[in-house]
Amino acid sequence: MKFPWATHLVVLSKEWIDPDRVGAILADLGLELNKEKTYVGTAGNGFEFVGFYFQEIVEENGAGSIIKIIPTEGSIEKIIESIESIESAICIENARFDNGYQAQALDNVIKNIYRVVNPWVNYYKHTEYAAGLERIEQNFNKKIKEFI
Repeated sequence: MKFPWATHLVVLSKEWIDPDRVGAILADLGLELNKEKTYVGTAGNGFEFVGFYFQEIVEENGAGSIIKIIPTEGSIEKIIESIESIESAICIENARFDNGYQAQALDNVIKNIYRVVNPWVNYYKHTEYAAGLERIEQNFNKKIKEFI
């Protein structure tokens, strides 16, 4: 049985897990492991998965480690490109002649930016997304300054 909508799975473990064992468990559930799309490795090397970057961070004293999960550079760049593509030049030109229109135009640009950024924040809210959000915020501020 194949479930085309259930195509993404990450298995993290402190110990090595045999991929054939994972395949057997999935088979018991009626699922199939696609070996061509399967990555087997350590988080120490880091890896990307559906817009997330996983990286093992070892404590300074070597006593333990954590898995750091952050948005990929590609996902951050896509949001920045989306913000940059929001049309504001026409709004700015029209706003120069009418202060009432200027406030409405600015409000519309801000709403459009939030329509792009809010889903991204919700998707990555369980990660360490602060650095990516800082870059997005800089682009947001740049877009708003076009009105000032």
